[in-house]
Amino acid sequence: MAAVECSSGVRDTGRRGVDVSISIRTILLVAVAVAVAWALASVANVLLTIFVSVFSVAVLVPVVSAMERRFGWSRRLCSMVLVLGIVIVIGAFVLVLVQAISGAVHGLSDDLPQIVDKVRHSDLGNFINGGSDSLDALRKHASEITGGVGRVSGGVAHLGVSAFGAVTLVLSVIFLTLFGLIDEPRWRDWIGSMLYRDKRERFLRVTDRIIHATSRYMLGNLAISVICGTVYGATAVILGLPYPLALAVIAGILDLIPNIGATLAGIIIGIVALSVSLGALIVFVIVIVVYQLIENYLLQPTIIGKAAQVSGFTVLASVLAFGALFGLIGAIIGVPIAAGLQIVAEELTAARRARIAAADASEQQPA
Repeated sequence: MAAVECSSGVRDTGRRGVDVSISIRTILLVAVAVAVAWALASVANVLLTIFVSVFSVAVLVPVVSAMERRFGWSRRLCSMVLVLGIVIVIGAFVLVLVQAISGAVHGLSDDLPQIVDKVRHSDLGNFINGGSDSLDALRKHASEITGGVGRVSGGVAHLGVSAFGAVTLVLSVIFLTLFGLIDEPRWRDWIGSMLYRDKRERFLRVTDRIIHATSRYMLGNLAISVICGTVYGATAVILGLPYPLALAVIAGILDLIPNIGATLAGIIIGIVALSVSLGALIVFVIVIVVYQLIENYLLQPTIIGKAAQVSGFTVLASVLAFGALFGLIGAIIGVPIAAGLQIVAEELTAARRARIAAADASEQQPA
């Protein structure tokens, strides 16, 4: 085999030379590995989009199959109806949030001068303003500040909505999910046709377990998020908090994060409650504590506890790890991925565990 050789030595002193040999094959393998790593890093966003789409397909496949059995429609029609319904629901949520943010900006424009004036005449305001006249300056320029905030927020919202990259990303996920739902049976049959019978049955069994565990977990998690958003939103209405519908949507989205989502949502809404009154904050803290206990000890075990079948340590570790890698999306999908890896590990080690169990049982039998 061809190789690149480098030698180093000193003849006069009699010391031994050192020969370093690196084969051309090794150099090519390293170059290919570097090129592949660079290519993957360059298309990281595309890979994330494909991964999210594949994950969405895994979640929705049982739903499409149930629609086929229930309504007798074709798989293509069931997939189109389901994806279109999800897009409409998500669009409604986004519209609610946009309107709430816009209303908050306009409300700030109207209320900031009065808020500053109220603070200015308090004891704390007199203390702060005594040395620097900062509150007087803030009250003088309050209208200019709120006007600038409105213009900036409007420009950012317009940019976010009209950005070509964001629109392309959303459309890519939608259509990849749609086509994946339609073609999923064909792809599974194609992969299975390349495997012998025993391996084919094993492949189908493992994929079925992963798909159903992922779907049950995510659909159950979504149901719990709806309950969380409803409870927090109803509490916001009772306490008279501003924009209760938007707060409910935020709570529902954050509650998709296992274990810590409801608490994060509670902290955000608690800050809003504090802006109303101290009593509203105290009442909402009580609601957070009671709901968190109900979710942790009743809803989680009943709705999704049997679907994922992973330990609390695995749940938190997967949320932190995938959240650090992929942000909010990673935190949401981290637990189903961990559950899928656990299913694969159980299947790969099933034969060995059976042999060990049989050996242990034979050793325990009396002679």
